[in-house]
Amino acid sequence: MKSSSMFFLSLICGFLASVGTIILWYILLYNKPTVSVFTALCLLLPAIFGLITSFLKQPLIIISFVISLPLSLYFLMNGDMFTLFFITSILYFISAAFKWKISQVNWN
Repeated sequence: MKSSSMFFLSLICGFLASVGTIILWYILLYNKPTVSVFTALCLLLPAIFGLITSFLKQPLIIISFVISLPLSLYFLMNGDMFTLFFITSILYFISAAFKWKISQVNWN
């Protein structure tokens, strides 16, 4: 696969993950107004960081994946509609994998 199409796929995955996380966080805040600052630090800030880094060629979006994964796994085990946070974490990882592959191709 060409690196331009892989970058486009990583951009789409990162953008969808970030925007999806922001929308889900807003729904979480609306449904449960007692949401702590911890959820904002673990979900909202990585989403904003992921939105910015999805336009870069370096695989920095992996930081968003690492920060949001523990709370996403908690929501996955909790079993309500917020299990979708896990899907956004997987999209962060897919975007980082594409970006890592692009950086490996550019080195060769």
